[in-house]
Amino acid sequence: MRKLMLIVTAIFIAHISYGQIFTWGIKGGLNSTKLKFSEFSGSIDENNPENNSVNFSPADPQMGFHLGTFARVKILSLYVQPELYFSSTRSKINIEDNTNTEILKTVATVKYNQLDIPVLVGMKFGPARVNLGPVATMNFSSKAEVGDAYKNTVEDYTTINKAVTWGAQVGAGVDILGKVTFDLRYEFGLSKLGDKISIGDQEFGTDQRQNQFLLSAGFMF
Repeated sequence: MRKLMLIVTAIFIAHISYGQIFTWGIKGGLNSTKLKFSEFSGSIDENNPENNSVNFSPADPQMGFHLGTFARVKILSLYVQPELYFSSTRSKINIEDNTNTEILKTVATVKYNQLDIPVLVGMKFGPARVNLGPVATMNFSSKAEVGDAYKNTVEDYTTINKAVTWGAQVGAGVDILGKVTFDLRYEFGLSKLGDKISIGDQEFGTDQRQNQFLLSAGFMF
């Protein structure tokens, strides 16, 4: 009986110790995304550049969402937290088309579906946390929609995106009762999301980097 009690106690202690070192959970939340965009002005008519030009500039942040899972390995007051989540984001670009007869203005909405893989290193201060680390983003698809007024002048608008981009996240969070977790982070792009915009037969070089705030809630098992 004493041996059985010792075995049960050892298993219970090992389970508690394991739970203190490694946890995992699910998470989801909202993104507020803005496309960092090198403002561009150029001609869409090579033969008459002074007669028809186009200007691009970034618009206000747009809302999206993310949903996925995470794990956390704790070492004293430090921890490593890899994550994997699907993210749907939206960005807008202001477009102004100038001709010698009129000025057409519209907004292009660019939608991205992507898989984000951050690996964060953090430190705990009681229930509070701070963390930072790199994030790899795999772009599944993107779609650009342009207002009808601009479609009368320009037949096609596309962004050319890279399959994988890199960024970094920095933020803070809090854990409640060791089960519920909240995070607020800022993510900034380290590599270009795309380097060209095609309008009709013309391609324009750009520097597109996606910056966003992420607010998320999760549950740890």
